[in-house]
Amino acid sequence: MRANYRTNSGVRFQMLSEDQLEELHSGALHVLENVGLEVKHEKAREILEENGAWVDGEMVRLPSHMVKDALAKAPRSFTIYARDGNPEHDIHIGPGRAHFGPGPTCPNFIDVETFERRPYVRADSSTAAKVVDSLPNIDFCESLGSISDVPYDLSALYEFVDMFRNTTKPIVAWSFDYYDSNAIHKVAVAEAGGQEAFELRPNYVHYCEPLSPLISTTDALNKLVFAAEKRIPLIFTPCPLAGGTAPITAAGIIIQSAAESWMGLTIAQLIQPGLPFFMGGVLSVMDMSDMILSYGAPELPLMMAGHTELAHYAGLPLWQTGGCTDSKTFDEQAISEGSLSVYFSALTGGDLCHDVGYTESAMTGSVFQLTAMDEAIGYSRRITRGIEVNEDTLAVDAIHRVGPNGHYLKDEHTLRYYKSEYWLPNLCDRQSYETWELMGKKSFKDRTIARVQDILATHAPVPLSDKTEEVIEQVLADAEEWVKEKE
Repeated sequence: MRANYRTNSGVRFQMLSEDQLEELHSGALHVLENVGLEVKHEKAREILEENGAWVDGEMVRLPSHMVKDALAKAPRSFTIYARDGNPEHDIHIGPGRAHFGPGPTCPNFIDVETFERRPYVRADSSTAAKVVDSLPNIDFCESLGSISDVPYDLSALYEFVDMFRNTTKPIVAWSFDYYDSNAIHKVAVAEAGGQEAFELRPNYVHYCEPLSPLISTTDALNKLVFAAEKRIPLIFTPCPLAGGTAPITAAGIIIQSAAESWMGLTIAQLIQPGLPFFMGGVLSVMDMSDMILSYGAPELPLMMAGHTELAHYAGLPLWQTGGCTDSKTFDEQAISEGSLSVYFSALTGGDLCHDVGYTESAMTGSVFQLTAMDEAIGYSRRITRGIEVNEDTLAVDAIHRVGPNGHYLKDEHTLRYYKSEYWLPNLCDRQSYETWELMGKKSFKDRTIARVQDILATHAPVPLSDKTEEVIEQVLADAEEWVKEKE
């Protein structure tokens, strides 16, 4: 019997030393304590001041012990559940696990029939959700866009409803303010079986975004307070631009982003201790020639790797970024930029990696890019799964059985392992040239388009309950009336 035999659970990338992580951690605490943030929310300021923060008008500084206490209360591991109870689609957040999904709010979409770029419309949210529901390596759903053909204030609500109808996988929802946050939650709670049942098995996560540099906005904190009061798992993620709205250095942008996210963490944990919370930050560079947030720059996965390691050092899961590109079309640039960032996310164990399927620097969503990245994620997951070494995988008995000049094709060891030991591609081609030629010389792009079209033609998501559909109809009717009254 072996003792003290070390088991390697997989391949992981470690970039920063413990000393460097401690410096970043201390830097974020220093910013919160000595610089502070603008907190544009009266109730949040009152909660912070009552618990020991220094408040001067809208400026709030947090003593380090407050932030450390919040970090200690937030759980590192928890589960977000599939709405239909299918455990295969539950997301278990914990060390070493990377999960992937699209992003929201792109104003444009690549039409699945014409392949042209056009404004994102309501039908596209159903399309994106159905593709997500079918792809084996996409774990959660966002819409890849913001609906342009419904009342502006209700676009996030309609988007959630259409996603909820077309996938059972957990959803990351965003909203404008209290009204649509509450309407979204009514729908989710109806399917969960009530508020208590939702708290035990939450089926969505709520997304909030403060403003860089160093501003916790009214809208972001309205949503944060609502989520905390309703015990909804929460993402609080700034989107700083290195050289624009954040320091140009990777270490500097990581410190600022952490401080911006930890202000939200502290407020959330004061309202609801133990609330599941994702530290966030979409970190990349501002391209100085075009003044855009570059989604294909190598600095994005580099900065996100550092941010992930800091989050895990602090005991928090991270809202990661990957699978995206600056390319305007589905080409070699899109595949290479997206695949490399996916691989970095897998290697660093980014807990929820979003924006898979973003193109054109987050201006256009594409289910073709999303589907191609599903292949890249599967490839990356096989590598990061590593090599299992135990008595059976050493295969000494199999080597004895086959011996010199034999083959392993029919050996029981091969039959037992070939489906689990190999990664089997859905889109990458391994056929002989002659077979590939006989099958029509289809490119990777051709195969991706065909797969998307097949999913949309054949995939049938699990429907919502009749009760939930009734709640949806009432919620949407009330929302339309609310918009009319506002006008």
